Amino acid sequence: MQKLNLYLLFISLVFITPVMAQQTQHSGWLFLSHTQKVSSKFDVLADVQWRTGDQFTALNTRLWRTAVNYNFNKKQAIALGYANKNDWEKEENEKLHTLEHRVYEQYTYNFETERMEFNLRGRLEQRFVKEEKSEFSQRLRAFISVQIPLLANADFSKGLYAKIQDEIFLNVQHKERVNSSLLDQNRPYAAFGYRYNKHIDMETGYMRWLQREEDGDVNTNIFQFMITTSF
Repeated sequence: MQKLNLYLLFISLVFITPVMAQQTQHSGWLFLSHTQKVSSKFDVLADVQWRTGDQFTALNTRLWRTAVNYNFNKKQAIALGYANKNDWEKEENEKLHTLEHRVYEQYTYNFETERMEFNLRGRLEQRFVKEEKSEFSQRLRAFISVQIPLLANADFSKGLYAKIQDEIFLNVQHKERVNSSLLDQNRPYAAFGYRYNKHIDMETGYMRWLQREEDGDVNTNIFQFMITTSF
C-alpha cells in the first residue's frame, strides 16, 4: 500500500498541473542516450535527439549533447558538457534556421528503493542562441524520474518497466531574451519500456510539453521512442 501511495503521489505531481496553453501541437521525438565508462570515476555522456514538426511533418530539430562526468560514488556525480541545437521552421515559404550553443553544468543523484530506480538532476545552462544575432541567457533545469519494474527479474537486470518523470525549466538570467517569463518549460512524461540487460533500455512514451511564449503558451503532445545504453 505504501508503494502504491508513492506511485499515486508522483503521478499527481507530474500530470495534475495547470495548463494555460493557447496552441496545441503534435510531434514525434527519437532520443538516443549513451554513457561510456572510461574509469571508475569518469564517464563520457552522449545524447542525440531528432524531433518532427507539428503533425509529425519533416524533421525540424536536431540536438546533440556531450559531457564529461565525474562520479563521487555510485549515487552522486557532476558533469561539464556542451550541447548544439539546430531548429528549422517554415515561414511564408522560407525556411528559417536557429542555432543554439550551450555550455552546461549538472549534478545527479541516483538511488533505489523497493527495486524502483530514482534519478534526480539539476542542470545549469549557459545558452547562446543565434537568429539574426547571438543572444546570451542562463536556464536552470530540475529533473526527477522513477523507473518501476513491472514484469522483471529480482535484481531488475531484465524485464518490463514503467517510467514517470518531469522536468521544469526556469530562466534565471536574461529572461527578456527568451520569453520574459521565469517559467520556460514543463515536461511531464510517462512511458513503458523493456530492459534487455543492465546496459540497454528501450522505451516508448508520451510527453506533455508546455512551452511558454511571449505571444501565448504552446502545449505539444509528444510521442517519444528512446534507447538508453551504458557500457
